Parts: sequence; structure tokens; C-alpha cells
Amino acid sequence: MLIVLTVFLFSPPVVAQNAFLKVSPKVCVVSKQQAFCDLDLTFDWQQPSPSDVCLYQQSKLIKCWQQQAIGEFKYKARVQVETIYSLINPHTGVLIAKTHVEVQSADAKKSRRRLRSPWSYF
Repeated sequence: MLIVLTVFLFSPPVVAQNAFLKVSPKVCVVSKQQAFCDLDLTFDWQQPSPSDVCLYQQSKLIKCWQQQAIGEFKYKARVQVETIYSLINPHTGVLIAKTHVEVQSADAKKSRRRLRSPWSYF
């Protein structure tokens, strides 16, 4: 009995079938002058049947809906690192769907790596 309980406690959260959470834009490009992006994000989500759901940015609650199966939401975000957004049932804690916004640097690498060793005569 103890083994079964331990496996249950450490198992990953269950993701609902046929549910999705989409965000756009999915990529933020930062420069050296500004280490963050201010984005106008649009979330589209859907789940198989109506229930209470909440949208989280990492562990921060953004918005909740009651008895909804589909939704759209606009949100202004300041992003510095890759950020995960999750749709979670607030009563059960079940992860319904998740997505993320990537952060990329605009600074391209200026130098190239040498193709041969510096000690080589050829």
C-alpha cells in the first residue's frame, strides 16, 4: 500500500485529452540594450467539456473562467526568459494544457570557430 501511494505522489500531473492552449506570438527577441520584451499575447484554449479553469504564468494566476469549454484572452506581458503558461483546473489541480513563449537574443555571434587546430601545419 505504501509503494502505491508513493508512486501516486511522485507521478507527473495528468494532461487532459483533446485539450489545447495556444499563445501568439510564441517568440520574443531581445537585444543587449533591452533585456526584456513587452508583448501583447493572445491565448486561445479549448477543453473537451465545460469546467472551471485558470490560466497561470509560471505559478502566477492570471485569469479564471467558470464552466467554460473554449476561450480567448488577451494579455500584456513582460518576458525576460522562456515563460510557461498553463491551463489548470483550480479545484483538482489537474493540468489541462500548457504552452510557452520563447526568448531569443538578437545578438548574433560575430566570430567563427577555427576549423583546424592552431598547432597544425596543414
